[in-house]
Amino acid sequence: MPKIPKTLHYCFGLAKDFGGKPWSLVHYVCVRSAIERLKPDAVFLYYEYEPSGAWWRQTKPLLQPVKITAPREVFGNPLLHPAHRADVVRLQTLIRDGGIYLDTDVLVHRSFDELLDHTVVLGEEGVEGEIGVANAVILAAPGAPFLQKWRQEYRWFRSRGKDRYWNEHSVQLPRQLAAANPGEATVLPGDAFYRPLWTPGQLELIFAPTASVCDTGRFANHLWESNAWERYLKNLTPGAVRRIDSNFHRWARPYLADLPDDFGAPGWPERASRFVVSQSKRLRRKASLARSALSSAKHAYASTLASLDRVVPAPIVSARRRQIFQRIYKDGLWGASPSGGFFSGTGSRGEAARVYVEKMSDALGDIAKTARKPIIVVDLGCGDFEIGRKLLANVPAIRYVGCDIVPELIAHHVKQTADARARFEEVDIVAEDLPAGDVCLLRQVLQHLSNADIKKVLAKLRKFDRVFVTEGYPVIAEGPINPDKTAGYDVRFDWRSGRGRGVELAEKPFNVAARELFRVQASEQEVIVTFELLTGDVKNDHSSTKALETIR
Repeated sequence: MPKIPKTLHYCFGLAKDFGGKPWSLVHYVCVRSAIERLKPDAVFLYYEYEPSGAWWRQTKPLLQPVKITAPREVFGNPLLHPAHRADVVRLQTLIRDGGIYLDTDVLVHRSFDELLDHTVVLGEEGVEGEIGVANAVILAAPGAPFLQKWRQEYRWFRSRGKDRYWNEHSVQLPRQLAAANPGEATVLPGDAFYRPLWTPGQLELIFAPTASVCDTGRFANHLWESNAWERYLKNLTPGAVRRIDSNFHRWARPYLADLPDDFGAPGWPERASRFVVSQSKRLRRKASLARSALSSAKHAYASTLASLDRVVPAPIVSARRRQIFQRIYKDGLWGASPSGGFFSGTGSRGEAARVYVEKMSDALGDIAKTARKPIIVVDLGCGDFEIGRKLLANVPAIRYVGCDIVPELIAHHVKQTADARARFEEVDIVAEDLPAGDVCLLRQVLQHLSNADIKKVLAKLRKFDRVFVTEGYPVIAEGPINPDKTAGYDVRFDWRSGRGRGVELAEKPFNVAARELFRVQASEQEVIVTFELLTGDVKNDHSSTKALETIR
């Protein structure tokens, strides 16, 4: 007898307006996929406000709706947001009954039977659990000790909504508990449930016409309804699913085969009502500081991890850092190239990249002219080589050395680049010696490193005559200066809201003098700034040196 019963649990409708996302095609498809793939003995959906509409009428016969009153507090701590109430409901239900909990936007690909002999099964979110261990999919035996400990931790629950503690108990805490209690929970890698992720580039892998997402080893896909709703899921009809050739639409089609193209399409009164609700929520979101505050909690945890790196042997830390960036490219966390090659993100393309190439081509040409000889340009974190290739084309008097930590990326450039003026080296710029050169470029590289890593890199830059650093910054600077983070795909500020902090080299713990050369408004949320470091003025932690120009 498996430890985990084949009972399926959902939770929906804990807010009267359903968060502006009523029961829709995506929910019907996800429930159908779970029933057909998991073959549960029973399916329960717990609600406080019952859904309505054509898609709910289509779904309701497939499950047993259970009306509840969601908890408004836990251990005396208020649960102000419906999402946090749902977090508690799922834990209480699984502790009581056991079974399989799924968010209503989880699409199941294959049976979970091989997982049912464990006591608790969860999945990582992010590269090697960088973001945490998520709760959109939980498998548990009744009374599982891990879940009981998890619920007990709500004694210090402190979120008041979409604030800095938003996912503290739902994503960050289970990661910590799993590490502290390794025998009580089985944590699967991100491929199991949570990849692709919720970033715009990752959502395109799910919903936009693109190369197939590999389904090998994948039990399910969390569809990230909160981020995908407006662009991909709102008012979706079977006809649209049949017309669009994306991963999600291919996954969904079998469950809609018997429905007409316009099934569930809203009439004009419903469309008008939904428009008013969505606009109201959009304005509230823009006024909220939620996402930037949430990142602060992540940065605090990252600071703890960074301190642990100081006691781990350097080769192990370097190998882990290399694996992280290998996974970023492998999984397309910075987006995907239409040609299927390596892709370093939108920062390598578009208007900001064009301005950078134009300005830096002029600067490098002037440096070479003054030197009266070809100059060696060392590009640390060369990425997909889109920028470097253009600089080589524009400035005949440079010799280019592209450096990156990802061996497959370097091997690709060595094989594909015919220009004899270019060479490539696999280098961990944090742990290894840097190649010799006259000019060093770091374009949107430091933002992906921890503060300790950045300090190590800065200490090596004195060997170059000129150093140019480019970083992205939010349009609204708020929160602690230079918050820490672990090495990874993300940055210190919330690029969606344009709030938070970037890497401010003039401030502690870096204290590096620099002058701003130019800036480009990359989006409504982000400005990209290029500095020249005054490399003779790299100081220690106690220096009072400030940048000549910095971001405020």
